[in-house]
Amino acid sequence: MRDSFRYPNADVSAVSFIPLLAKLAGQFAFITPTETGLHKSIMDATEGVRYFLKSEGLHDYESQGQGPQNKVTLPAFFVTAEKNIPSKASLYRPVTKHGDPRIWFSGLGTYASANQLLGLITFDGAIYVLNLSDQSVVNSLKNNGHAAQICFTSRTKQDEIKNELLNKIQKIHDQGWLPSITPGDPGVGDTLENALGISRNNSEKPDYKGIELKATRITRHGAKKAETRSTLFTRVPDEGLTYHEILDHYGKVQTPRGFPAPRLQLYETVSAARVDAYDLYLSVDSDGDTVNLVYSSDGTKNPAHSRVVSKWSLNNLRDALKTKHNETFWIGAESKDIKGKEYFRYDVLLHTQKPNAAILSDLIADGTITVDLAVHCDTLTHKYRDHGMLWKIWKEDLPLVLGESEVFVLEPGKRTYLILNFG
Repeated sequence: MRDSFRYPNADVSAVSFIPLLAKLAGQFAFITPTETGLHKSIMDATEGVRYFLKSEGLHDYESQGQGPQNKVTLPAFFVTAEKNIPSKASLYRPVTKHGDPRIWFSGLGTYASANQLLGLITFDGAIYVLNLSDQSVVNSLKNNGHAAQICFTSRTKQDEIKNELLNKIQKIHDQGWLPSITPGDPGVGDTLENALGISRNNSEKPDYKGIELKATRITRHGAKKAETRSTLFTRVPDEGLTYHEILDHYGKVQTPRGFPAPRLQLYETVSAARVDAYDLYLSVDSDGDTVNLVYSSDGTKNPAHSRVVSKWSLNNLRDALKTKHNETFWIGAESKDIKGKEYFRYDVLLHTQKPNAAILSDLIADGTITVDLAVHCDTLTHKYRDHGMLWKIWKEDLPLVLGESEVFVLEPGKRTYLILNFG
């Protein structure tokens, strides 16, 4: 997991608090006051805060008019290790500066200092502020103290469906080694879905009664398989060049290993952390609420030599994450070769639910979440083929968006249950 992940200008790393707050509160957002902001009693409502307030049904800045007459106030509390201190949240858009969304909590200067990391959660229609730079508050969160009790919210769990699917996968495990029904990489998922009676499809909807299935190999032909990134969802840009136009402009004519002829292709991981071999990188535009695909003419992220190629709406990316992974089973399979054919046995299951989509843009900006471009065009037939734009994350970083996970180790006739707390 990345130790380097920091919320902008915060004096502590946010990395340990993401799974912890996901476990206790489900949905949350971060904000950091600046020295100037504390002096002027003003903070920018960042896109993550705006999305959080809207998704929790508390406030929609998009429909709010400018000026003091349209200011909205909500009950708020500062959470300490022992008690809640009443405050008031002011949500408004000033007449100046294009009405950039603002937020302020009365009395914040007595609760927090500049550059401290604040976590925002909701409870009974109020906003609760947790100073995550205050060790007493952190200890209270981690040790089930007052702060943990305040931010803990009941969650609706699909226990009946979850247990039904668990029992089915347990029976599949008990059958032993199953022959792959599909050659190559898709076989591990296709074989499991076939055993569950699920037809293969490319739908963005979850696979089993609202639960998404993600099967991967733990070993390949008996040898430990190299760690790979997990696909969170697929999503093409909403504006700018289309997928095929991106290939036409920035792809390279190459001959893949094992192929008889060259083709125009673009198979690459694009990240906000670096410029890739195709001179592409990602950038997050918080003001425009977009993630941009950017082309660099000199191999750097210098704005003077960069231009935006395509854009994704952050709201659409968040919706894709929440739709695909509202609840997910990540299933690990052993693989071995029997008389030249690959067989699978499904041995480990990781259960996650309720992703925190408000943190998505921060993880993209940090380079934790990337997008894989996988597209080519045959130079003879001029036919395009793409595998979608795959938004991915390393498995060890899944808790950053999915919080605490349940782990089930399957054995013949039984399973061992663990809880992995990544906080």
